[in-house]
Amino acid sequence: MRKPSIRFVGGDDKHGQVFVVETHAPAGYELDSHVHKHAHTSVLVAGKAEVIVAGISRVYEGYNLITIPAHTTHTVKALTDITWLCLWAGDLAPKEEAEASLKLSSGSACDSCPGGCTKG
Repeated sequence: MRKPSIRFVGGDDKHGQVFVVETHAPAGYELDSHVHKHAHTSVLVAGKAEVIVAGISRVYEGYNLITIPAHTTHTVKALTDITWLCLWAGDLAPKEEAEASLKLSSGSACDSCPGGCTKG
């Protein structure tokens, strides 16, 4: 597995104002609990993850599509190494909102994530 990372792709006219947030998380890492003003589709490309949406936990294995409703707290926990994508409509949610809300955490700081990593 690659180092833990969050990468932002697109979000401009060339990409139709749509951008993808690509997260690579080793087992034990998680995308910390967060909320967005808009619904978005997420794709568990590979691996196994526990996804907690509005307090309800469900385990998914990749490849799987998951829609996160607007204004809903959600967390993604990597049970194995995962690749996770979130698709965002740039006209509904600016890329800066995604960058500010998404953080990876584990038992130790990782220093490699845009938006910052935190100690779990």
